[in-house]
Amino acid sequence: MEQKLSQIQKDYLKKIQSAPNLKVLDEIFLELFGKNGVVNKLSEEFPKVPKEERPKVGPLFNRIKKELEAVIADKRTAIREEGYKKLETEKFVLQPGRLQAKRQGHLHPVTKLEQETIELFKRLGFQQFSAPHIDTDEYNFELLNIPKGHPARDLWDTLYIDYPGYAPGKLLLRTHTSNAQVRSMREFGTPLRMMIIDRCFRYENLDARHEHTLEQFEIVYVDKGVSMANLQYLSEYFLKAVLGKNTKVRMRPKYYPFVEPGAGVDGQCLFCEGKGCKVCGWTGWLELAGAGMIHPQVLKNGGIDPNEYSGIAWGFGPERMAMLKYGIEDIRIFKSGNLKALNKIHERKKPISPAKIAEPEGDVL
Repeated sequence: MEQKLSQIQKDYLKKIQSAPNLKVLDEIFLELFGKNGVVNKLSEEFPKVPKEERPKVGPLFNRIKKELEAVIADKRTAIREEGYKKLETEKFVLQPGRLQAKRQGHLHPVTKLEQETIELFKRLGFQQFSAPHIDTDEYNFELLNIPKGHPARDLWDTLYIDYPGYAPGKLLLRTHTSNAQVRSMREFGTPLRMMIIDRCFRYENLDARHEHTLEQFEIVYVDKGVSMANLQYLSEYFLKAVLGKNTKVRMRPKYYPFVEPGAGVDGQCLFCEGKGCKVCGWTGWLELAGAGMIHPQVLKNGGIDPNEYSGIAWGFGPERMAMLKYGIEDIRIFKSGNLKALNKIHERKKPISPAKIAEPEGDVL
């Protein structure tokens, strides 16, 4: 057995050192350590070794095995380093005409819209704020007037996370950017003009209007005397600036646990001009934003006296808005990675430049 081990060591050290590339080296590795490799087959012969020889054969087998593994690893590193050196010195020759073909990159359509949105609200004094993607049930639900067992939780298809140190159901992927509301109130107090634009996560069935990972934009405005009139102005200001001055906007009563009263902000479907199509669900309108007066309990949770201050929360999905702005019928295109489709969107319709949008007159907020 000792002679057989020594012969395997001698033969395979020579093979390893002469391996010209990684493919051959991998083949040698499998010959040695694969399921039917030489090393595994040899270990099956150990029961046949006389008892007096086993104290010598066992350590020798382990030493040779480790040595061969180490030599293979060193050889693999050497081959890779040699390949990197060749790449550094190698000259690439392009086919005629290739140098003349220039490709110019551009921002993703949703990124353009987000930058435009940030610029629009910066003009009104709003500052950007961020909150965690992975958050607690407390900030995502409880502090927003949605306690455990509240039926409104059924409105969010929540993705929960099991993690050491947290009870089941206490840690989750945030379902909305509203987990920033109470945080921003506690950190900055009043008056408050905060905006957040970032990703949210929901367990959704994918279709032309729904994704499991989505962008969301939200503002929180808290001050003395804030009312639904401010909400109406902000809705008109934003939607007309992004979609055009002729955009039709409507507000209708809607329930959200963290606002009272609540409102849904709709824009007339630009695909069918209000006649009804698959994008708008045959209603002629697309719900573009959710909004309302911040609930007094949420203000209290943020450390703000609701008898002295009032506030509004207003938010929308940038991807839904981009569908209207760029004439897209399927929301899944934005995260598809299809460069051809994204380039067509870029060429189809140029985003409105915020510099061309008229400044708001007076202190409208």
